[in-house]
Amino acid sequence: MNLQDMSDDQFRLLFDVRRSIRYHDRRRAFFERLHQITGGLTVLLSGSVLFDIARPGDSPAWLLALATVAAVLAAWDIVVGYAAKAGLHRDLKARFVALEIRLLASDDSPASWSAHQGERLAIERDEPPIYRALDVLCHNELLRAEGFGQNGGADYSFRVSRIQRLTRHLLHWADIKPA
Repeated sequence: MNLQDMSDDQFRLLFDVRRSIRYHDRRRAFFERLHQITGGLTVLLSGSVLFDIARPGDSPAWLLALATVAAVLAAWDIVVGYAAKAGLHRDLKARFVALEIRLLASDDSPASWSAHQGERLAIERDEPPIYRALDVLCHNELLRAEGFGQNGGADYSFRVSRIQRLTRHLLHWADIKPA
């Protein structure tokens, strides 16, 4: 399939699939980082408690606080399931990549594009709620990658505030407007 021969609807579908790939890659990396940080802090804090156990006498209050923090971090990682969430986003990205491959390899018949639309909706059905600021940042990044940023891409991009950018993985931000 030649990109220049695509209709607007076909290009929008391809663009949305590529944006979703970027989005799920960012979410996967975020959860993997949280899992690594939580695991590392748990090991470090637990290690200091183990050293204190070998020492005679009572443990100082700050060391008991460290042990509590380590336990809370480990429990939080297990309850929230950072590794499982990273795996979910890894799988969703793989499904979108497979869809992109099929999109580019298929003919441009209406039946095949309808099937691809249905497949995209089936993947989106399995997605957790979208973090809009992150989605918009991926949209803007893809515009630049596709060459729309150099000549008039601002018409299609969105403005993301600093606070939205900082909380892109934490808050859903429903009110992001085009630039």
